[in-house]
Amino acid sequence: MANKQPLKKKEVPSFSVKDFKKNFLGEKVAKVADKELEWVVMPKAFQEATKLPGFPMGRTSVVRGWTNTGKSTLKNLAIAAAMRQGILPVIFETEGNFDFQYAKDCGMNIEPVYGEDPETGEEGIIDWEGDYVLFTTTKMCEFCGDMDYSKGEKVKTKRDVAVIEDIGYIINTFLDEQHNGNIPMPILFIWDSIGSIQSWKSYTSKSGNNMFDAGAINVTFKPIFARIAASKEVGAPYTNGMIAINKIWKDSQNSMGGAVSIANSGGEAFKYGCRLGIHVGGVATPGTKKLKATVKGNETEYGTVTKISVYKNQLPTPYNVTYSGTMCCVHNGIITEEDVADYKKAELPKLLAMKVGDGQKINVSDISFSEVGKVSDEVVPVE
Repeated sequence: MANKQPLKKKEVPSFSVKDFKKNFLGEKVAKVADKELEWVVMPKAFQEATKLPGFPMGRTSVVRGWTNTGKSTLKNLAIAAAMRQGILPVIFETEGNFDFQYAKDCGMNIEPVYGEDPETGEEGIIDWEGDYVLFTTTKMCEFCGDMDYSKGEKVKTKRDVAVIEDIGYIINTFLDEQHNGNIPMPILFIWDSIGSIQSWKSYTSKSGNNMFDAGAINVTFKPIFARIAASKEVGAPYTNGMIAINKIWKDSQNSMGGAVSIANSGGEAFKYGCRLGIHVGGVATPGTKKLKATVKGNETEYGTVTKISVYKNQLPTPYNVTYSGTMCCVHNGIITEEDVADYKKAELPKLLAMKVGDGQKINVSDISFSEVGKVSDEVVPVE
């Protein structure tokens, strides 16, 4: 019998995955960890109610609720905070009611520019100067109203009607400019509000079709959610964010056993695309308490107490919890219910003196107070 020779052990070349990633993918691509979580820092009342520092950067957030529940106040405070933190706010005001004075009172660093109104010829405020960019529907049309989204190219004539796709076009343009080094700072995009303008398909078909609009939001913003999320990675030079305001409506078809089901205007794309969802007010109704003051026969509503709840939270630990609380919206932002008494003494007399006091000093003893309604105690569904 022939002698069997021992088999030689096959030599396996050494292989370092670490070196492969570095050499093949490159230093930047190989780094996929997220940066430390960055925030648009909000006031104490927001922090105490939600147990969050503010709105997260590198993510999309949604603020939803009925009318007059505090959505615009939170929007203004987020814009003001971004400006203080060196973040460029790019605002899409498709509701057509951006209140500059209220935004300034809430801390937005802007100053009025006076000049002659080209239509009336009268002197007045013609602009507000500050480190922000505001797109009204008119300004959106001026910027990209010549875009034909069925062809993906510019045409000779401009629309005078803004469409959903315009917002996506502008956001991508700003992100491209940032990537090319022309905007050397982080960007916070703010849209007020989802569902307030139609899609390109609704516009061209003259149908006003809600399904077209919801589909356009889904197609337009899915890649934007991804671009914003990518900015939180270690290799990205700037961390960007987005906050969208969303009105709601009662969904009677899905309301079971007397429980009210709510749906978001404009479809569900932002519902699934956001990482933080804030609900203000009640579910079945706005569910707010109005604070009123009467002086010299004049009644003024000086505050709105509303519930604020975290209804969706996909943030990393330790911030991935949901809380509910209350806040009070006043002339210059939000305060806690506990701070209302101090506000009545320190701020309200000065405010009322400007409004109804004819320049005369007003004391707290001159004011009578009343409340209308109550804060909702409904449980906001967690998604």
